[in-house]
Amino acid sequence: MQKPFILGINGSPHRDGIVTELLASVLNGAETEGAEVDTIHLYEVDSQFVNGAYSKDPALETPEHVPKDGLTELYPKILRADALVLATPVYWANMSAVMKNFIEHLTPLENDGFKLQGKLAAFIAASKQNEGGVEMAAMSMVAPLAQMGCLIPPNAIMWYPANWSSAKEEHIGWAKEDAPKVGRNMVKLIQRLRADPIDWN
Repeated sequence: MQKPFILGINGSPHRDGIVTELLASVLNGAETEGAEVDTIHLYEVDSQFVNGAYSKDPALETPEHVPKDGLTELYPKILRADALVLATPVYWANMSAVMKNFIEHLTPLENDGFKLQGKLAAFIAASKQNEGGVEMAAMSMVAPLAQMGCLIPPNAIMWYPANWSSAKEEHIGWAKEDAPKVGRNMVKLIQRLRADPIDWN
């Protein structure tokens, strides 16, 4: 059976920052379960802003009609992936501009038959210091991917820095704890969905 393929989407300009560290931790966890992984660094992809074709005519908002750039060239890799992991720094209480542009480039895949439906998705939002807005940035990524039909496993919405207290213990920097577990569990879930496919239509 073909290995599960999990694709990381790095919306940070820094290869050595907390966003990249957490994303790598998810993907490393997936690798330990036998997955193939890869990372797209959005700041290294030549792209343009979407041209608003959907507002004029939804029939123009399909992969074959949208203007071609570095992100549309990634459509085959995105479609091959069983799961996407979106990771962004927090800029003014929201995702980075390159991540927002990436999500907008996914619209043709949704508009042309919900092509992301049934894929898994995980999300990371992080800032160097506790400047606020990490939850808002994370959920701003969650909403469109959920609308596009992606499945979000437990614990797959992570933000940092943040502490979390349960009735039994306090978790310091819980995103670092959860990241490798999320990667491992995504692979297990992909394997189970392959073994017993669901007709989402």
